[in-house]
Amino acid sequence: MDRYPYVIIGGGLAGGRACEGIRRIDPDGPIMLITAERHRPYQRPPLSKAYLMGKAGLDKVYLREEDYYGAQHIEIMAETRVARIERGDHTVTLENGRVVGYERLLLATGGSAIRLPLPGADLPGVHILRTIDDSNRIREDAANARHALIIGGSFIGSEVASSLAQLGVEGTMVFLEERLLANVVPKELSHHLMHLYRDHGVRLLPGVKPVQFEGDGRVQRAVLDSGETLEVDMVVMGVGIRLNTALAKDSGLALGERDAVIVDERLRTSDPDIFAAGDIAAWPDPTFGRLRVEHWDVARAQGLRAGRNMAGEERAYRTLPYFFSDLFDLSFEAWGDLTRWDATVQRGELNGGPFTYFYFHEGKLVGALTVGLADDDRKPLQALIRAQPALREVSARLADASVSLASLV
Repeated sequence: MDRYPYVIIGGGLAGGRACEGIRRIDPDGPIMLITAERHRPYQRPPLSKAYLMGKAGLDKVYLREEDYYGAQHIEIMAETRVARIERGDHTVTLENGRVVGYERLLLATGGSAIRLPLPGADLPGVHILRTIDDSNRIREDAANARHALIIGGSFIGSEVASSLAQLGVEGTMVFLEERLLANVVPKELSHHLMHLYRDHGVRLLPGVKPVQFEGDGRVQRAVLDSGETLEVDMVVMGVGIRLNTALAKDSGLALGERDAVIVDERLRTSDPDIFAAGDIAAWPDPTFGRLRVEHWDVARAQGLRAGRNMAGEERAYRTLPYFFSDLFDLSFEAWGDLTRWDATVQRGELNGGPFTYFYFHEGKLVGALTVGLADDDRKPLQALIRAQPALREVSARLADASVSLASLV
């Protein structure tokens, strides 16, 4: 049996960054990275945007050149799944029967895109989007498609609809909420975005869901619960992910809401020799309490921190949550916890120049979403969110674009 100082399960952004984190502290200890995919570690945001549209190649998707891993003594076992973890023996057993020993183990297993269990959902032309191969299949279909149905009104669905429209594919979006990005942005911004999508030829059907797909050999029609039947050439489901935490559960690690893996401030699980990072990890944030975030920057930063801690650095993860998205010509950035909010303050105008929405929950600042934020405002904005000032104390000054954010910190 081979034994490694470091074993990483998961070949996405968190797993790949963990390799880099380990190497910054331990330049020599062998690393094994096990991934179910055929690709080396990569990041997912381009898959719904630049890569999907053919504006960026795989060099912008992969984290590192292929020869990096061999040069850094990192062994990648691609197209390989782990059957179980034996914590007492410090081993993982692969589905092919091979047993690998570890001293420190990282779970960076992420999630799997949900495919709605509808009649016809397995027809060719009905897609999910999570992997490079998924994005390739969508792009191939889009080259010959006239009309697409996009299911889901959050960021993945919105990004795919934007990208397909820019590729010349007419799109119809269906989503259960009454407006686009309803859980993430205030009504004013949501309505602004809905006008933007309609201006680009995307038809929006709020409060509507598909009930079945039909076609002879591939999808040709989508039947909606409104009674309408759409003629479609392709369908993309963007309705969220299921966390891949079965290994953690079966091995007896502590789990939380949605079976997320509970970690401490150093990203250790309930087993001190097993770490977790990325989509599956619920960590104790110093500002907001326990969080779990499914965004690129959290996987990027947590992967690096977990790797460094596995190699002995032992520092707390304290990065403020951040995410970004590109929808047509709008580039969004957001900091903080936008999952819980009951009031917002707007700074700037939606139809001209930069703008920011400040999010409040129970009277305290919890986050901000921005377009066109000046570089000088980035650090003050993050400091302000960490300070969590009261709405009644700062609302007027936040709304006044002539008042510098630095002066509010």
